[in-house]
Amino acid sequence: MTDDGDGGGRGAWGRAPAQLSGLLGLVEAALLDERDRSAFLEETTRRLGASLHHGRTVRALVEMVIPKLADASVVVLPASGRRTHWRRAGPGDARSAGEVAVATLERIPKVADALYGLQPRPAVIRPQEMAALDDVLPGELVHGEEALVVQLAAGGVPAGALIMLRGPERPRFEDADIELAHQFALRAGLALATAALYSQQAHTIAVLQASMAPEPLPVADGLRLGAAYRPAAEALRISGDYYHVAPCPAGGVTFFFGDVSGKGAEAAVLAGRVRQSMRTLAMVKRGPDLLGDLQLLNDLVISAGHRFTTLVTGSARPCDDGSVKVEIASGGHLPPLALRGDGRVEEIVCEGMLVGAVPDPSFGRTELRLEPGELMLLYSDGLTEARGGMSGRDIYGDERLVDALAGCVGMQAPSVAERLELLTTEWLAGRPHDDISILTLQAPPRRGSPPRRRPGGPGGSASTGGSARTGESASTKESGTS
Repeated sequence: MTDDGDGGGRGAWGRAPAQLSGLLGLVEAALLDERDRSAFLEETTRRLGASLHHGRTVRALVEMVIPKLADASVVVLPASGRRTHWRRAGPGDARSAGEVAVATLERIPKVADALYGLQPRPAVIRPQEMAALDDVLPGELVHGEEALVVQLAAGGVPAGALIMLRGPERPRFEDADIELAHQFALRAGLALATAALYSQQAHTIAVLQASMAPEPLPVADGLRLGAAYRPAAEALRISGDYYHVAPCPAGGVTFFFGDVSGKGAEAAVLAGRVRQSMRTLAMVKRGPDLLGDLQLLNDLVISAGHRFTTLVTGSARPCDDGSVKVEIASGGHLPPLALRGDGRVEEIVCEGMLVGAVPDPSFGRTELRLEPGELMLLYSDGLTEARGGMSGRDIYGDERLVDALAGCVGMQAPSVAERLELLTTEWLAGRPHDDISILTLQAPPRRGSPPRRRPGGPGGSASTGGSARTGESASTKESGTS
């Protein structure tokens, strides 16, 4: 640059540093602003991704935009029927929620389009145009400069609409604000849709759990009942084990107890089908037909697929002398155990083939009598095959079960079921396990009679000796009760 003699050159050189300084200031401000926006979006991702609870996600969403983007915000959730829910945050610390008619929302096209997933970009709207939402929007902001309506969606699936409002003292939404709102909505829509899906799945699982879980045991005169139920998939509370007890109009109860091969959701589905089929058979038949029921069930299980089930079905009828007559039919299930009054444990032999294994199976049938205070135990193999102990690999086994049951003389049926489950749980020590189910049926002891304990006390030979599990005593009892 040359000096023209009037100092113009020196003036140009003097202004350059000032212009450069101003330019650097603008660049620094832009960088700080961009850093601030990036931090806001990172915080959005972190907070909205921290929970799969739909309600908490909605609350966090409406609160996060204040005051960064708006003085107040409202989230309107997807329509469910004629009404839908909304939640609002601001101005200040104000929080509120409620319902609004879908027809009201449809009177505001931009809100309706965002709600139905038809408005991918944010849309500016004057608050006065949303007069139909007077009960939803904060009154002090209805006359603000403008509002911004943002679609919340994920993968094309609508998750809601976000309305952001600014008061009269704040500037209108600029292009940078609208772009930030759009980026926020992309993250918020994904979090909200994920939480909604999780909530729907949780509700579905809860409904399935309720439908598959055993029903509460009935109260039956002359009988005591107890049960325990621990699925392998404990978090889902579904199991391939199943049981059901129903009172008979003529007195006593009918029952069935079974175990579908495998575990998890597929086994639980078949278990639910078997349980419903057995209950339907009991309703349509005039009297019990234990072997006939097993034959019909066998056809059903074969038609259902490649799984099979074991099953014990029967009836228990109190007698005038205080005893209980039990009749059972078996489809390949573990033999029931009878706890006698002197502490002996007998295996009730009732042989039968698996249900659903072959088209023309053979099933067994037998009877036994429970004297006052005596008890019959039905259980699934998840109990005896539970692996644990000191090594973590030893199975609980038949002998431990017999010994534990023999130690329950004098206990009531619910306490026996609870104790056996507790002993198995202690044996497992938190390790994975198969489905475990227990059902106890007892003839109440005579009033005033002291509980009889087995000889030798816990661990004595009465629980494991010779004929304790041969079933001979059960067969002898049956011949005297027919």
